[in-house]
Amino acid sequence: MDFYHYNSYDAEDFILDEEFREIVNGGFVSIEDLKDRVPFKRREIDLAVEMLTRLQNMEFQPAPERKLEQWNTILKKQKKSVRLRFFKYAAAILLIAGSGSILVYHFNQRPALEKFVESVAINFQNTELILADGKHIGISHSQSNIKYSADGKGVLVNDTTEMKQSVAEDAYNQMIVPHGKRSQIVLSDGTKVWINSGSRLVYLPVFKGKIREVFLEGEAYFEVAKDAHKPFYVRTDAYSIKVYGTKFDVQAYKADNEYNTILIEGKVSLEINHGDLLSKEHILLPNHKATLSDDKEDILISEETDIDKYTAWKDGYLIFQNEAFPELLKRVAHYYNIQIAVNPQTQIRHVSGKLDLKDNPERVLEGLAVISKIRYIKQANKYIFL
Repeated sequence: MDFYHYNSYDAEDFILDEEFREIVNGGFVSIEDLKDRVPFKRREIDLAVEMLTRLQNMEFQPAPERKLEQWNTILKKQKKSVRLRFFKYAAAILLIAGSGSILVYHFNQRPALEKFVESVAINFQNTELILADGKHIGISHSQSNIKYSADGKGVLVNDTTEMKQSVAEDAYNQMIVPHGKRSQIVLSDGTKVWINSGSRLVYLPVFKGKIREVFLEGEAYFEVAKDAHKPFYVRTDAYSIKVYGTKFDVQAYKADNEYNTILIEGKVSLEINHGDLLSKEHILLPNHKATLSDDKEDILISEETDIDKYTAWKDGYLIFQNEAFPELLKRVAHYYNIQIAVNPQTQIRHVSGKLDLKDNPERVLEGLAVISKIRYIKQANKYIFL
């Protein structure tokens, strides 16, 4: 039996697949064997099995022959666009025959990680590592380095300070990085994460379940450690990214009008957080960027030739090649959370170069003034290039 085609399946595709339904009903291949053969589809398989099981276990079902006839009729009708509505509502509302009641059941119940993220208010004023017990570890360096032990109990900060913490289920850690700062974390599984300014990463000290997942608010660059049996997910408030062991950058600032994922190496897939069973999966290949549109309804994929422009920040600098000067100023303003404007009378220029990201934003602006040959002044809290 060929299982390769299952690698592109959504939960809906599994439900509609006759061979899969035979497996659910006791075929020669077990569900666990199938999940071992297509490990990155464990979530979709579990969702499809649960829906099929619930539908098949309803009370007062007709005779098997009649049930099969009705099921096949439904499948044929749903193979067009109508099937999307059918499965969306079938997954959300199941009628319990004979009881006269309605059971409301959400297959994509909100994970504990997302509930935790929404329950905690964060202050982005200082660089902080927040442990599961609520202890706040302040970090004064502009570039901090955090490393976890394999069991998640040991935490090393900047190679000098070592701490211990207890590890419990749903006991999340957080890394808070304010504007103008950066941080690097090595998670307990060996995954490396560079966190950009104005960002937050939420994660378990050790990944004990079937998946590894983190929540990102802001921007981060990931080098994910490979584990074929435990896929890695990056959650944001707009979409989720399933990772197959790879390198990529995620831009997920709530204040921005768009979210981006730039893939450097390997493979990832993205699903918008629609909150239903049938979110479409978008596959991203190296040197491509996935952009979530302003209305957050669709993901657009485009090819990128200048990947370094998106990732150089993790090494402490910005690079730009023939970039419009106002656009470059937006990137600097975003990093330091400052206001920068260009005098409308100033001729718009394209500039090329490299800027070190200093602690003091005015030192960076001085470098920009030299490169662009345009001076700037400060009025109140705004920097204006003349």
